Amino acid sequence: MPFFLPLHKISKNQLNPSLIGGKAKALAQLYQNNFLVPNGFVITTEFFNLFSKEDNISGNDLVIIFKYIDACSPLGFVAVRSSASIEDSGEQSFAGQFETVLNVKKEDVLGAITKCWQSLYSPRVSIYAKQGNDEGKMAVLIQEMIYPEVSGVAFSLHPVTKDSNSIVIEAIFGNNELLVQGAVTPDCYVVNKQLEILDKNVASQNNIQFLDDENGISSKISKDGDLQKLSDNQIVAVAQMVINVENFFHHPVDVEWAINKGNIFILQSRPITKIN
Repeated sequence: MPFFLPLHKISKNQLNPSLIGGKAKALAQLYQNNFLVPNGFVITTEFFNLFSKEDNISGNDLVIIFKYIDACSPLGFVAVRSSASIEDSGEQSFAGQFETVLNVKKEDVLGAITKCWQSLYSPRVSIYAKQGNDEGKMAVLIQEMIYPEVSGVAFSLHPVTKDSNSIVIEAIFGNNELLVQGAVTPDCYVVNKQLEILDKNVASQNNIQFLDDENGISSKISKDGDLQKLSDNQIVAVAQMVINVENFFHHPVDVEWAINKGNIFILQSRPITKIN
């Protein structure tokens, strides 16, 4: 079985969470069907199994990993994301339970991969996994680092009312890891599937941390706390993207997205669970 799979080369037979994890499966499908997903590759669960037995990554394997990083990220900075076999299924999402390491230099990637593997055994994952009686395996998704001006999460079904005609978009300045961690209160927009904006709630956000797409460094910038994070045109564009993803998968979805230089990237797509 393969150890390393570029997103564009993952075959239908390999689109299996037990090999590449739930996150990578969804993103590979989207990537191969012309959705805007950051380029990258998967370190499969087979490699995780080998490492678990030998507790070592060989120099040759590291050379291969570096080669794939060079191919997907010209600037040399990557996002390293967990992609567990039990993640993003129709039964359990495990949203926010596993590790993501951003803005990783090539020479530091081994430590980030190890953090993703270790997150499979964290106490919070153990408690959550007991609900489904699952034992997981961990793949790791390595992608070109995206440096967003605005990012967030969007739901193709209202997460509170369960209205299937309502899209809910949450948005913050900078990278959405702060939103996933609950550290920032986002703007919240409600749009119907006729692409009419129904409601806008703008939240304050000061001293935003941005990452530099030239040097991979972070900086804090003070902004007017009451600025609307997305323009109305961008709200509609994000809503249309979420509709397209829902139509592709044929079920309601929760999508993490990021806007860089006018492009809306999809960072993750998972089924919305427990609809009823």
